[in-house]
Amino acid sequence: MTVPTLLVEDDALLAEMVALNLSHMGLEVRRASSFAEGRDALLSGAYQLAILDVMLPGGDGFELARLARRSGLQLPIVMLTARDDVAAKVHGLDCGADDYVTKPFHTEELLARIRALLRRKAAPADVNRRVDLSPWWLDTETGLAHTSEGETLLSDKERKVMQLFIAKEGEVLSRNDILDAAWGENEFPTDRTVDNFIVRLRRLFEKDVENPRRFVTVRARGYLFRRDPP
Repeated sequence: MTVPTLLVEDDALLAEMVALNLSHMGLEVRRASSFAEGRDALLSGAYQLAILDVMLPGGDGFELARLARRSGLQLPIVMLTARDDVAAKVHGLDCGADDYVTKPFHTEELLARIRALLRRKAAPADVNRRVDLSPWWLDTETGLAHTSEGETLLSDKERKVMQLFIAKEGEVLSRNDILDAAWGENEFPTDRTVDNFIVRLRRLFEKDVENPRRFVTVRARGYLFRRDPP
């Protein structure tokens, strides 16, 4: 079965090479070379996979990913970029990307990542690991979540923090409890790191971020999580 795929890349030679290899996988590729062309194609809803370059004439791939998620599109999104810094990768994932491939890349790696995304998309969700966070949900195994920002892939640390909260629902967890669960003993983040993570999780899973009821601050002690807050 063919998979309608949108490739938004302004480097003609790279786009041709990637499109050729994708077609060998059985993907049906349409190419776009600018932000506007990519936006119109993506928001048409005609595609089951999108591969987006970051730097594009007229805009960037981060904004394309954000527009897709805000429009309710749930197709896998892969970002292609020459930026290898952590902040750019985090930003891409925050915008709704499922994976991030840095240029220059080996074609085999890109294809393997795409195959993995398509397998995960095709696999039925395991209801035992899908946690109801009404009106949203979280797959605690993969980190895939439906959130206030649309379909989102949590980072590994965000997923571990959520696993801890769910396992210890109704208990007050100190910042050290959370640090130990997600970072371990070989890293040395600060309490502020935890607070920033809670801000992020509230953005995803709270109806009213300014008055949180699911991730509750307990003064001088830490945080308490409620799956179904009153």
